[in-house]
Amino acid sequence: MSTIDILRQYLPLCWFSRNPLELTRSISFFRLNLLFYFVVEYFMQANMTDDPFESFTEVSIETTLTLLFIGLILLLNKTLYVYIQVITAIIFCSNVVSLFIIPVLIWLTVTEDILSYYLLGLIFLWDFMLVAYIFRKVLSINLPASLALSVFYFIVAYLGAFALGQL
Repeated sequence: MSTIDILRQYLPLCWFSRNPLELTRSISFFRLNLLFYFVVEYFMQANMTDDPFESFTEVSIETTLTLLFIGLILLLNKTLYVYIQVITAIIFCSNVVSLFIIPVLIWLTVTEDILSYYLLGLIFLWDFMLVAYIFRKVLSINLPASLALSVFYFIVAYLGAFALGQL
């Protein structure tokens, strides 16, 4: 299956209309998404700090924590066999959301318009809800549990990377 065909399968997930367990398992698509994710996260992080090495370290830690967190959740749920589909789904959705975040961040940096802050908040909410949706579908849990797990994921991945990067 070509990368474009796989992309077409994963894209409806970003609109909450696809089950991540029904998506194609592709290591090459996962690697492409992981590379894109790392580059985009590095770009955003490098624009927030002055030190490129610090940005690289923090994004590396964030990516590692994301991969480990999803693996641990699936291991505890005894569904580790769907790791590639789930991690690809989460990273793919983050990549799509990032395509919307980057122009808003540029707008926010240039103008500091209040509307740009609201739009950024809505995009972050979309990313949060996508992760909760994926957890709900994969783990067969209810909405409040998936929201709580999503909060925990963002704390571990993003705040954990920030905290470890400061050491």
